[in-house]
Amino acid sequence: MARMGLPFMLEDRSGSLSGSEFVDLHDRMYLSLRCRRRDANGASQYEIYNMRSKQYNFPVATLEYGVGGALGSVTLIGPGGMPRTHTMGTFLAEVGGSRHRKFTASDGKEYSWSWRTNMRENLEWSCVGANGQTVAWYALKVPGEHYANSSGCMLGVEEPYPHLAVELLATLLVMRHIAAHDM
Repeated sequence: MARMGLPFMLEDRSGSLSGSEFVDLHDRMYLSLRCRRRDANGASQYEIYNMRSKQYNFPVATLEYGVGGALGSVTLIGPGGMPRTHTMGTFLAEVGGSRHRKFTASDGKEYSWSWRTNMRENLEWSCVGANGQTVAWYALKVPGEHYANSSGCMLGVEEPYPHLAVELLATLLVMRHIAAHDM
């Protein structure tokens, strides 16, 4: 993938936790979140697809929530189709409250998501590496602005981290679920 000196800016088309398209503004990446199953008791399953992959019909991650939306499991499918399944609560371990959690990514390094810690840049969520360097962020739309065919929300992934984009999206979705359900 050619370096452009720009972060991946993935437009969150719907802004919804129940399904959306995350499309890079420079057409370098396209991830899709789809609801696979939603039960009457609140249990559900979501899948993330890499639409730029030759195997775009196969999920690259699965999020499974329990009864009443309880945290369940996250399965990440790495290169060669090797799945790694973790319970959400242990994979995203609390560090300073439920809205500040850390995880170890497939590169063996630790990253942490936190809610509204960088309001200077109007970021809803920020993800940093163990060294404190920003890796990814999620920003809400600017109040009062309207966007055609978009929620106006944006997931940013710093350019050196495209190999972690699926994990960053999956963990962000779990963090947003935790916040939405006040867990």
